[in-house]
Amino acid sequence: MIVDVAFGFLGSGKTTFISKVMQEWGKEQKIVVLVNEFGDIGIDGELLSTLGGNVVEMPSGCICCTLQSDFRKQIFEIHDAFHPDRIIIEPSGVATISTIDWILKAQTLEPVIDKINKILIVDATGFKGLYKANRSFVEAQLEGAHLVILNKCDRVDKRTVQLTRSALSSINPNITVLLAEYGAVNWQEYYQALSTTNFANLITPDGHPEDSALTGQSIQSGSDHEPKKQNTLHIPHFHETKDALGLESFGTIYEDRIFNFQQLETFFQSLNKIESGFGEIVRAKGIFCIGDKSIVMEQASGDISSQPIRPSQQSKVTIIGKDLNKLSISESLNSCSRAT
Repeated sequence: MIVDVAFGFLGSGKTTFISKVMQEWGKEQKIVVLVNEFGDIGIDGELLSTLGGNVVEMPSGCICCTLQSDFRKQIFEIHDAFHPDRIIIEPSGVATISTIDWILKAQTLEPVIDKINKILIVDATGFKGLYKANRSFVEAQLEGAHLVILNKCDRVDKRTVQLTRSALSSINPNITVLLAEYGAVNWQEYYQALSTTNFANLITPDGHPEDSALTGQSIQSGSDHEPKKQNTLHIPHFHETKDALGLESFGTIYEDRIFNFQQLETFFQSLNKIESGFGEIVRAKGIFCIGDKSIVMEQASGDISSQPIRPSQQSKVTIIGKDLNKLSISESLNSCSRAT
């Protein structure tokens, strides 16, 4: 079983990229997507499930910390239930690839994983600002990647694309950088890049699992894929709480309410304005019932977009940022809707 970890910063286009992979390869391969989102309300899992694939959502929390055992268990359960050719893991935008890689290479997962591809999605429109604000985190993510998808290249000029591509390669000269628009790449180049990935085997040359090489410790596997003993990791990473890059989340589910599209659009546009009093918004995404139809509306890199999706039974939204005024956000969203 091949595991693709499609990780990336908030708003980089991970979900869109994964949806393109599912559309491109889903007819030839059995693919399962495992989604772990920042915040309590999951949006991406429902969006990906509309493509007809198998989507599994992990509970809110940090794969790197509190969900380590859940993560291992989920991988085995997916393998046993679906027998997929490929698992695509979409961790949240603040999960560190170094720790996810460690967990995937642990002894307890060796029986089911043949290869791990670490694919970083980067937003061409916002990389410069992100790197300036979170240099250490960005460099750590790039250094842990096999392949980088430089997304949203259609929204910047060619010079910016080339400068960003050069910056990515200077941080990690060993990576391949592919250009993408709306999450779509040249699929022949993508397949070639994955097939030539410099993959570190799960077993090191001396016969010990690679987690021993990283930590000096090992994990004993027990029955039913459960570890008998789990030692504490000493790999630095960011926790998915308010102090993770200073981010927090607002999320809620709306039952029996109909939203007004124009009012929603105005609200999402106001998220870009600090004077609106909502806080510093990094990412916003929601599924909204508009009459008898449903849409997904999102804000990423300052841009607002919306598109129709198959009808949903409820509306839900998640907003990520710093110093969020959750009461004001809640009141403004309520004003965009009415009871059915």
